Amino acid sequence: MIEQKMALDNLIYKIRIGSTMYGTITETSDEDLGGIFIPDKDYVLGTKHCEQVELSEKISKTIRNQKGDTDYVVYSLTKFIQLAIGNNPNIIEFFYAPIHCIIWKDNFAVELIANRDLFLSKKAYHTFKGYSYAQRKKLEVKRGNQTGRTELVDKFGYDTKFAGHLIRLLYECLQLLVEKNLIFPLPENNLIRDIKLGRYSLDWILEEAKRLENLVDLAYVKSDLQYTADYEKINKLQIYLLEKFWRNKND
Repeated sequence: MIEQKMALDNLIYKIRIGSTMYGTITETSDEDLGGIFIPDKDYVLGTKHCEQVELSEKISKTIRNQKGDTDYVVYSLTKFIQLAIGNNPNIIEFFYAPIHCIIWKDNFAVELIANRDLFLSKKAYHTFKGYSYAQRKKLEVKRGNQTGRTELVDKFGYDTKFAGHLIRLLYECLQLLVEKNLIFPLPENNLIRDIKLGRYSLDWILEEAKRLENLVDLAYVKSDLQYTADYEKINKLQIYLLEKFWRNKND
């Protein structure tokens, strides 16, 4: 596929994400990878279009996310920046990947990450809480969440993976609002791993989520983060990175 080749040829950043980054790996964890590529000029200035490329490898087409699988999504720089402006939780994490999770990073990625403060804003409060709310609603639905993880519900009475995501997102949001930073592995990684392993009751998890939501609400009021991303500087950064990459590729 042409877009897959372009993504691999123009890759500027490749990292391990998910449970590896969070420090919450269990025996059944699959591998999650993420990346950024700079699209060719005709995909930005012309009529061609490519926002992201799937490079995942699955052992089975019927069993979702099992050990040995690799989930790998590579975002175009333009799509990544758009999502980062919105403080998308899955994207914001790219800016804070620890060294042991970085597989490939060139100078373009270095410059992008060096400017991460342009993106981080109080918008994170809304997006992280929004994502956590979605996890909680799916958790409460139990069987009707269309994940196919009925084995977790059968074993623990609820989907422990959703529970882990719920608590993780709230802790991440709290850290961003208070410290303007994300530390990986997460300081709460052992707690989140234990939640994934079903060592806490659903009632405890929902109460803990409520407690964290209250802390997040208070942190939002007190946070001195900028209210929105710095659109003007991000616009200049995107143009600079694109033009520099295309110029270097043609030399």
